Amino acid sequence: MVITKTPLEGIENLISEISKRCGVSAAFSKLLALRGINSAEEAEKFIKPDKKNLYDPFLFPGMKEAVSRIEAAKTNGETVVVYGDYDADGISATTIMYRGLVSYGVETYAVVPERENGYGLTAGVLERVLEEYCPDLIITVDCGISAYAEIEELKDLGVDVIVTDHHEIPEQIPDCTVINCKLEGYPFDGLCGAGVAYKVIRALTGETADKYLDLVAVATIADSMPLTDENRILVSEGMKLIKSGRGAKAIRALAEVGGMKESGAQSLAYSIAPRINAAGRMGDAYSALAAFTSDDNFEIKILADKLNAYNVERQTQCDELYKSAKALLKNKSPFSRVIILSDENWKSGIIGIVAAKLMEEYRKPAILFTEQGDVLHGSARSFGEINIYKALSSVKDVLEGFGGHSQAAGVTIKKENLAALEERLNDYISKNYGAEIFSGDIEVDGIITGRFGIELARELELLEPCGVGNRRPVFALDINEAYASPIKFGSPHVSFSTPKIDLMYFNGYDDLSVLNSASEKIVVFEPKISVYNGRESLKGYVKNVFPIVNDGEAIKQSLFENQLSSEKENENFEIIDNKKARELIREAEGEIYGTLFVLNDPETAKAFPELENTEKQLLKPCARGNLNVLCYGLTSGDYGEYERVVFLDKPLYVPYVNAKTYVNAEINGFDFDKKHAERDELIGIYLKLKNIGGFSSAKEVCEKANESSAESVIFALKVFEELGLIEK
Repeated sequence: MVITKTPLEGIENLISEISKRCGVSAAFSKLLALRGINSAEEAEKFIKPDKKNLYDPFLFPGMKEAVSRIEAAKTNGETVVVYGDYDADGISATTIMYRGLVSYGVETYAVVPERENGYGLTAGVLERVLEEYCPDLIITVDCGISAYAEIEELKDLGVDVIVTDHHEIPEQIPDCTVINCKLEGYPFDGLCGAGVAYKVIRALTGETADKYLDLVAVATIADSMPLTDENRILVSEGMKLIKSGRGAKAIRALAEVGGMKESGAQSLAYSIAPRINAAGRMGDAYSALAAFTSDDNFEIKILADKLNAYNVERQTQCDELYKSAKALLKNKSPFSRVIILSDENWKSGIIGIVAAKLMEEYRKPAILFTEQGDVLHGSARSFGEINIYKALSSVKDVLEGFGGHSQAAGVTIKKENLAALEERLNDYISKNYGAEIFSGDIEVDGIITGRFGIELARELELLEPCGVGNRRPVFALDINEAYASPIKFGSPHVSFSTPKIDLMYFNGYDDLSVLNSASEKIVVFEPKISVYNGRESLKGYVKNVFPIVNDGEAIKQSLFENQLSSEKENENFEIIDNKKARELIREAEGEIYGTLFVLNDPETAKAFPELENTEKQLLKPCARGNLNVLCYGLTSGDYGEYERVVFLDKPLYVPYVNAKTYVNAEINGFDFDKKHAERDELIGIYLKLKNIGGFSSAKEVCEKANESSAESVIFALKVFEELGLIEK
C-alpha cells in the first residue's frame, strides 16, 4: 500500500516561510515540512549543513579525562596502542585515532583483529599487543564497551584504557574512561565509531581534525547510521573532501578500482564501503588498515587492487552462501517472524551480508550462524522498527554473549540452545510488534498529478546525503496500461513512458503482466537527473508497482485473459468447499506470513468478507517476502516461500505452484458459457482485425474495431493465436 504523511496543521504558513527564507519552491518546502522540519530556520540548517553547527566534543562525559590522559602520554613519551575493529567503521575509526595521535606527537601503533580472532578485546590479540608494543595506554575505537573483564585484566597489568565506542550500553560498563555517544549527556546518540574517534581528535587538536571527515563519512554510511542531526553535517563535509580530491589517498584509490563515477552517499555505500569490509570478511583486515595508514602511493595502489579482488571473491562466496541459506530456509516454518539458520561450512565474514539480504527479501529479522564445534557465532540484521539488541537482551539467558545496536548485532550461543533462541525470539517479536510493522506499505513524498518538472528534481538534490533516517525522495503516479517492454531483447530491465515522466524499471520483466494489464495501478519511483554530453535529462526509476484491485471491468478483463493464458497446469491440489476455505482463512488470521489466497472472479470476494482488510495484489504477490496476500488471479511461478496457496474459486486452469494447493470447487471462477464468443462473432472480429492491421492489446482492438465486449475480443484473440491465424 502507498501512503503519504498527513498534512500538518498550519502547514501553509510553514511552507511559505521555508520557501521565502531558503529560496526553494512551495513543492519542495512542503516535502521538508512533511519530513518533520518545523521551522524555516531548521529547514535552512538542513539543506545547508555547516560545521559551525557541530556539537562541542567536550559535551561527551569523560572527554576531559580522555584528553588529559592523552596529553600526559605525549608529555611522558608513553606508548599508545589504538585497538579497533575489522569492518569499515572500525578501520576508519582506527585510522582517524592513529593518524590524529601521531600528528599530535604521540608514539602510536594501530591494531585490528581478524574475524577469526573474534570481535573486540580478545585474549589472543591482547597478548600479542602486550608482548610486541608494551603499551602504557590502549585506546579502543568502535569496540570495548562490553569488555569489562578484559579491561580489568589490563589494569591489573598496569595498562591504562580509554574506551571510545558507539554500541549499546551493557548492564556493566568498563571501569575506565569511556567515551560513548549513547551515554547520557551527549546530544546525539547516532554517531558511528569513526564519528566518536573524530570527536576525540577534535577535542585534542581542534579543527585540524576535520581533514579526517571523509573517513567519518564512509564509516557512517557503511555502518548504516542515521543521516540526520550531526551525522548529516559530518557526512556532507566528508563528501566535500572526497569530491575535491583532498580526501584520503586510500579512498581515491578504491574509488578508481571500483569505477565510482559519482561521490554521493549511495556511491560510497556501493563502491567504497564494500571493498573495505571485504578485507575483514576474507580474513585480511590488516590490508585495509595498511591501505589507510600508508602514505606511499604505490603501496596504496597495490593494496586497493587487493581489496578489490577480495570484494570480487566475497561476492562469489555470498552468492553461494545465499543459495545454501535459501535451501535450508525451505525446511523452516514460513509462519515464523524471525529467520535463524546455521551451517558448519559458512564463513563468518559473509554471514552478515546474507542475513541482510534475507531480511530485506522476507521482511523479518534474520540471524545466520557459523558452527565451530558446539558453539555458534552469528550475525543478526533487523527489519524496520524492530530493535534486535533489545530482542536479544530478552533472551540473554540462552546466549553466551551478544553486542551491537538496534539494527545489527553479533551473537554467540551454544548449539543446544539454538531452538530455544528461535522459539523465544519469535514469541518476543510477536508480542511486542504488531502486524503493521511487517506490511508492504511504502511511504511516498507525494502523488504526481502533472508533469514532473526538472526544476523540482534539482531541488531534491538538496536532500543529499540520503540514506538511513533521510531516505531518497520517492513519488507515486497512477497509470493504466503501461505498454512496457524490455530495453533490449533478453533484458530483465523494462522501460515505459507516461505523460508525467519517463520510467525505467530495473529487473522489472517479471512484473510485465501487471504493468501491461488494463487495470489501474500505482507506480512508485525515484526521480533522478542524468547528464550526457552536457545535456540534462530526467527519468524516474521504479521502486514498486501496486495494482489497485477492485471489481471493475478492467480487473475482470485482466483475470479473464490470465486464465486463458495459463501455460502450465497444476495437477496436484486438494479440492475443498466454502466451509474448508473459511477454516483456512481463520487459521491464517493468527499469522501474518505463509498463506497466499487467490480468487479469479472479483465477485468471489463478497463471499469471504473476512479477507476485506488483507493486502491485495494482481496476478502475482508483488510484495517482498511471504506476507499473507489476497491475489486477484495468479500466474504460474515459484511460490515456495508460502506454506499454502488457497484458490477461493475454481479457475479454468489451476496454475502450477510449488506449495500445498487448495481449490474451492464450490465457487466457479470462470463461467465459460457466459464468456465465450459465438462462431459468427468470432468471424466478425477476425475480419475487423484484418482491416485494422497491427495492434498491441485487446483494449486497442476494441477501440479500433468498435467492439464493446473486451472479453469476447480476448477470447477471440486466444482462439486465433491457437489456430496460428495471428502472432504475438
